[in-house]
Amino acid sequence: MVTRDRAENRDGPKMLKPLVEKRRRDRINRSLEELRLLLLERTRDQNLRNPKLEKAEILEFAVGYLRERSRVEPPAAAAPGVPRSPVQDAEALASCYLSGFRECLLRHRQDGAPKAPLPPPPAFWRPWP
Repeated sequence: MVTRDRAENRDGPKMLKPLVEKRRRDRINRSLEELRLLLLERTRDQNLRNPKLEKAEILEFAVGYLRERSRVEPPAAAAPGVPRSPVQDAEALASCYLSGFRECLLRHRQDGAPKAPLPPPPAFWRPWP
């Protein structure tokens, strides 16, 4: 009886392995198909209309598209979590400070303060002297 239980347990993982592998391949194929459709929508490349496009070609199109996008977009529009340079951080901080300062001045002006022209923003704000 003990040997029979061991034999059943040994066959269990072997039976599940093909099923797990099939599910993994199905997930990959669904994601590649979705990627193909997204690339077709974004690039309008007629080669992507073919649903039988090879997986490697879909990935090559995606890499090319992302490379082109990274050349076109300014680095400040990087995704969250992507490290930025100190210059980019300083520029973002200066922009944030200036917009907050202007908003405060406008609010103060709307509250009935004497109307005076807003001062022009400095060329570059630095938190240090």
